[in-house]
Amino acid sequence: MNKRKQAPPAPKPAPAWAAVEFNLAGRSTFLRIDLDAILHNIKTLRSRCASHTDVIAVIKGNAYGHGSVALARYLYSNGVQHFAVASAVEGQELRQAGVQGFIQVFGNCVEEEIAVMRQYQMTPTVTSEAFLKQWALWPAPVQIPLPAVAIKVDSGMSRNGCQSEELPGIIKLCDDLGVPIHSLMSHFAQSWDDDKFTQQQLDTFLAAVKPYRNRGIKLHAANSAAIIRGVATDLDFIRPGICLYGLAPDSTKKTAQIIEDFGLRPALCWVAHPSMVKRLLPGRHVGYDQTYVLDNEETIATFSLGYADGYNRLLSGKGILTDMDGEEQRLVGRVSMDAITVVVKDDTTIETPFYIYTSDYTSPNSVTGMARTIGTIPYEVGTSLSTRLPRLYVTGNTVFTVDGREAAVAVTNNKPVDEEIPSKKVKS
Repeated sequence: MNKRKQAPPAPKPAPAWAAVEFNLAGRSTFLRIDLDAILHNIKTLRSRCASHTDVIAVIKGNAYGHGSVALARYLYSNGVQHFAVASAVEGQELRQAGVQGFIQVFGNCVEEEIAVMRQYQMTPTVTSEAFLKQWALWPAPVQIPLPAVAIKVDSGMSRNGCQSEELPGIIKLCDDLGVPIHSLMSHFAQSWDDDKFTQQQLDTFLAAVKPYRNRGIKLHAANSAAIIRGVATDLDFIRPGICLYGLAPDSTKKTAQIIEDFGLRPALCWVAHPSMVKRLLPGRHVGYDQTYVLDNEETIATFSLGYADGYNRLLSGKGILTDMDGEEQRLVGRVSMDAITVVVKDDTTIETPFYIYTSDYTSPNSVTGMARTIGTIPYEVGTSLSTRLPRLYVTGNTVFTVDGREAAVAVTNNKPVDEEIPSKKVKS
């Protein structure tokens, strides 16, 4: 007597929000940025600082992958007036998009950047008398005012900045050339886990700037790790970068727990649905180089995303996705430029949404978890996210903007993608 083949399980309906948000994204994958989480993180960080301390929001590297233009616009409308980028080109993009406020260009600014910085009224980071002369004497039109500068002191990291003994000469040259000074600054090398060296750096910086404190020049030194550790949080500014987005300075579970206990919230998750689902028999190969061979009949889903989107190729055969129930699905085969393949449950359809990255600290496919899997840090995972990925910016249950296009507004009254994720269950 022949056994009747068991019918496949009925597919679960996709959540109601899925069609709305995927249609807004115009692609089968997108990043979802929680603007409320970012504002919450700013308030949480500021609450640990002196009452007079303001924020310079560090949005270099496309806001660590979160999208600098849309984020700067939103933050400015919510009272954040100071921003920092890594190059004049990054600042130019912000200005051309209508971003107002103070923009500082970090690093050792160079002559090639002066024209753009002068035109778009950015504050350069000055690290030498030679650059300061170029800045002051640049033949800009008379109607363009000379922006103030920030002078960086190398307090021990030995990467950017002038030496302490060079600072008096640079400040005197500012006075002689009529260059206004916005601030004096430094940067910590290991403020997360080396308190002694960090204190040495702070002492070096404060000693160097002591003669100028009665001039009303602003001071700042605290990066994300220093803010969490309470170092230099009584100066005029803090400079949150990675922690602004609720991400940890490294990929260890211990650090992630500290950041979570501090009260920060990850702002980003990455969502996708399959572009194809197929049932394959034992013996079939999957992907380039035939690195995965089916031992049993399995359901394989293809997702139209890959390393060109920022999904690291080192995740080949190691990556994890989670469905909306929190169940883990394993990536098999190579990560391609534009595709990944995943073993999924039999009831999966091309409408079934998955988390590529979750917005938490503990999941293996959180930003922190992914960084740990491939042996890197959350900074690299975030900044690797391609600009070709659509970004939906959400406040409350409202999609506030899509890739900075304010006209694309929609309300989702159903479960948001980044609500609390159920405890993870590994698919057997």
